[in-house]
Amino acid sequence: MPTANVKTIKKLIEASLVIPKPKIKELPKKLFTAKPLQNLPTNRIFESLRPKLHRSAPLAEHGSSASVLPRTGRQISHKAVEFFGSRTYERKICYVVDCSGSMKGIFSRVRKELEQSITALQPDQYFYIIFFGSGRFFESGKGQLLRATPKAKSATFKFIDSIQPAGRTNAAAALERAMQIHDSSRRSPAVVYFLTDGFELAVQDTSKFSQKIEKLLKESAPETKINTIGFWPQSNDRIMLESIAKQSGGEFVCVEDQ
Repeated sequence: MPTANVKTIKKLIEASLVIPKPKIKELPKKLFTAKPLQNLPTNRIFESLRPKLHRSAPLAEHGSSASVLPRTGRQISHKAVEFFGSRTYERKICYVVDCSGSMKGIFSRVRKELEQSITALQPDQYFYIIFFGSGRFFESGKGQLLRATPKAKSATFKFIDSIQPAGRTNAAAALERAMQIHDSSRRSPAVVYFLTDGFELAVQDTSKFSQKIEKLLKESAPETKINTIGFWPQSNDRIMLESIAKQSGGEFVCVEDQ
């Protein structure tokens, strides 16, 4: 075997292999064609950043099944009670009803409306009735509000049916008596329904009567509202009923239909 020339071998070792670079195909220009920028409206830009709003359930309205506590802290019934269209949600109610002789023609209607109002009372409500006429009072209890149980209602209906209109009107004394009615905690009724067809007051006694009622409310029942109901009241009587209702925060209802 022939011996290789040393110089030739050295050249072969020092020589480097030359490997050609691979050819890379150019990607089509259409792949990188830029689309023109679009100006999006502002509301579209920030829409994804806007927080989601969760709507709460509507608050319970007055008269719904939820009980409500007023600013005075008194509890309110979830169901309204009416007496000749005058409505209240208060739990403690006193009815002061004229049964004088002048009420004879309308007393059957008054009796019916009163019984309907008592029927609508819930077991967690309290009531009391004062009839005034013949120079005296006829009361459904002994000065303390009655819980509206079926038994108490039944006894009250018999009491209402036993009343017969007669005598004269003594409205001032009846309202004064209503201010003395209380519950087991010695608190006065939240609402007094006062119904009459007139006061039988002389003109000069009107202002004195109004002042007396105002004093009674401040001293004995500052949180009590008086809702007044007048049957065909004459002008002076109407003014008086409106005044009593206004100064106590109550309302006045005028009944002039049959």
